[in-house]
Amino acid sequence: MRRSTRLSTGLALLCALPACGLPVAVPARGQEPAAAAPAAPAAPAANLPAFTRWIIAADYTRDGAQLLTAGGESLLYRPGDVVVWNAADGNRIGDLAGHPTAVWAVKASKDGKLAATAGYDGLVKLWDLPARTLKADLKKHKGWVRSLDFSPDGTRLATGGEDGTVVVWNTADGAEVRAITAHAAAATCLGFSPDGATLATGGGDKLVKLWNAADGAEKAKLEGHGDALWTLAWSPDGTKIVSGGADRSAKIWNTADNKELGTLAGHKDWVTSAAFNPDGSRLATASLDGVVKMWDVASRGEQEGPEAVKSSLWAVAFAPDGKSLFIGSHAGGRIVPVPEPKLLPPPPPPPPQPQWVALVPTAFASAAGATAAIGADGVVLVTGNRAKDTYTLKAVVPAGGNLRGVRLEALADDSLPGKGPGRADNGNFVVSTFGVQFGPAGSAETPTAIAFAAAKADFEQENYGVAGTIDDKPDSGWAIGGGTGATHLATYDLPADLVVPATSPLTVTIDQQHADGTHAVGKFRLHLLQEVPPPAPAPAAPPAAPAPEAPTQ
Repeated sequence: MRRSTRLSTGLALLCALPACGLPVAVPARGQEPAAAAPAAPAAPAANLPAFTRWIIAADYTRDGAQLLTAGGESLLYRPGDVVVWNAADGNRIGDLAGHPTAVWAVKASKDGKLAATAGYDGLVKLWDLPARTLKADLKKHKGWVRSLDFSPDGTRLATGGEDGTVVVWNTADGAEVRAITAHAAAATCLGFSPDGATLATGGGDKLVKLWNAADGAEKAKLEGHGDALWTLAWSPDGTKIVSGGADRSAKIWNTADNKELGTLAGHKDWVTSAAFNPDGSRLATASLDGVVKMWDVASRGEQEGPEAVKSSLWAVAFAPDGKSLFIGSHAGGRIVPVPEPKLLPPPPPPPPQPQWVALVPTAFASAAGATAAIGADGVVLVTGNRAKDTYTLKAVVPAGGNLRGVRLEALADDSLPGKGPGRADNGNFVVSTFGVQFGPAGSAETPTAIAFAAAKADFEQENYGVAGTIDDKPDSGWAIGGGTGATHLATYDLPADLVVPATSPLTVTIDQQHADGTHAVGKFRLHLLQEVPPPAPAPAAPPAAPAPEAPTQ
């Protein structure tokens, strides 16, 4: 199933998740699935090793004595659960029961007196944690609530909704303090800074935003992610924020200037959760790929992490003493020792990718007697006689690597009819045949014709596809009717086994034989796709001079 790259709604996002226990067909909100025959409820798991339900979120109390987990039987409509565990031995010590749908977020206040939870249906619950009793239902969000957080002093609770709105609540009476229109898509993650002055939010619009916690004014916008955000966390000293999401990466930001400090790459699926260790020197990221990665914050180097699992991971949290780590998945959770901070060797650099370079022709000829001006940037502007025509251009492959492709860029221009790029009265053209010949590097002759492996274009007129320029049929060709007045590209791929090295001479032929004699290209440029040559080996060190012989006595 193709994963969505936009979080216009929480439902669209959930439907796009990988097949990790979620049904393929998801009913629209408000259409409950048909009820199955009732079955006797299973006895609740007494400890973490026996617990196999979804754990989507988790949080430790500040003293490290209790671990709160949230999730349920599924990601959506079935009743969710919030379980309180003894962090020392993993035994179940209580529940915060009452959510009618899956629970997506859970937090304990710093003083341990409150807990807050939020469900897929948008219901937020505020709890007396020591008594494990409900204080208030906070009803404002109309859809899915993915994230929430207490202010450090526990007097405020922020919640992020499917419609991009963040609501701040007074925890004393459950009253709404303010609503912030935070994101153009779902508000998926948020957190208060350690000093309580700033609220950070992340959303389906790929942005991290910083807000003044006192009045809700926007302070900064952090851009750089390539897809929807899913998690964020503050470092304990408030100098950094980590964010991660559907682009499979995490980013560390400097809160002093709101600049990116580095990108942590390597996960093979969405980054769903991130957490700093208590002293802020290390970072853990969890992903749907079943891997928790550990990172050195200062160097952004990857460290040895816990053993990978087959389950999709949704939550990761450091115990307050920094010695253990909780990992939540769609098949339960586990507490594992935090690995020693041992850096892994850096991954090998990716191979260099071919680069497009402009080709500057050295000569132009027109069979019909047209003339052309060739600019220093390789742009060719044709004027003069209009007729059936064949353009012939001479050039040399620039210094660099072997040739892998050729691109014809037909350029719109105000001087052409209808802005072109063609010279016909309607701005169209028909390239009947596009050909390139080459010769040995350093020579002047071009005896060898390139048989292109494929051709593609960004726009094609019906019945005039770019493949017609390399099919040896005189009555076919590439045209752009319906797309005139704009620049268009045709790209030609070389066969994989053909070697055309740098400094090879080229003859490029653009044949244009449309019947009316006006459909020639008016302005164009050629580009070459060249391999990047490997770096030259370092020169060998000269042999050491022999030591002088000791003088004889």
